[in-house]
Amino acid sequence: MKSARLVEPRRWELLDLPIPEPTPGNMLVHLQRTAICGTDKPAWIGLGGQYPLEPGCSGHEGLGTVVECPSGRYAEGERVLLYGFDRGLFQEFTLANDNGGCIRLPDEGDPDVLLMSQLFGTVLHAFYKLGNIIGQDVVVIGQGSVGQMFNAALRNLGARHIIGVDPLAHRRALAPKMGATHALEPGPDLQQQVLAITGDQLPHMVVEAVGLEATFHTAAGLVRRGGTILYFGVPNKEEGRGVMSLNFLQMFSNEARIVTTVGPNPHADYAAALQWVTEGRIDVRPMISHVLPHEQIQQAFEMVFEEPAAHESLKVVLSF
Repeated sequence: MKSARLVEPRRWELLDLPIPEPTPGNMLVHLQRTAICGTDKPAWIGLGGQYPLEPGCSGHEGLGTVVECPSGRYAEGERVLLYGFDRGLFQEFTLANDNGGCIRLPDEGDPDVLLMSQLFGTVLHAFYKLGNIIGQDVVVIGQGSVGQMFNAALRNLGARHIIGVDPLAHRRALAPKMGATHALEPGPDLQQQVLAITGDQLPHMVVEAVGLEATFHTAAGLVRRGGTILYFGVPNKEEGRGVMSLNFLQMFSNEARIVTTVGPNPHADYAAALQWVTEGRIDVRPMISHVLPHEQIQQAFEMVFEEPAAHESLKVVLSF
């Protein structure tokens, strides 16, 4: 089977490996699509531990078709969204747990679009912790694929002003298509720009969807007294352990409510996300910037993490 292995930071190699054999409880799935996620960045830049990584790692967003299911729980040819599997998904086949490791997908529908249910499920998971959204002003720091999905969810749930913040022009240009009411470039006058939009009141909530120390600080400086800071960005992209300094006194004095979210509850959250996607409540197509063959994984990672502005890349999908 086709496989990819990260042999050292920023360098993939292609392999041809044996197809794994299904076992009781673990069915063989042929991958159709995998996607590159922001949480793949630490391994790419050298924070993945010992290299080379295991083949397929760190791929974890994928969908495919059932080849063989010894238990009979799934039929050959059924499409599934994966979350319980035995190996990284940057390869052609995986063994998936057939009792709670997959979400059944409809027979019809664009696989690139259906795949986004996985990432959108992690976004929806956060909203169970947030309470009312109707009429609130929200800043979303980071307009990558996660930030764009937060725009769409906030729009669906009734937020008033949805202000996307990102340094890259193509991401800011996409934000209104995904539900943002405004898109701003970060800078020293960011707070003043936000206040001009919200009527001299800082926003009720700030979503941090990047995972960097600087953006954690930015979030703390934008929320109103008693407001909510939602930390979604995984803080391991600069220092592998995720250790960073925070101006906690600022948040403490501001009585900010700090919510972290990394979840999700896969079966419940992915199923809800799939419903939103298939019913058209959210249109993810604008944020899928590229679909490349699996063999171009090196190019795909460079597009996402090294040269996003040059390629106007956002969500990049790999196909088998």
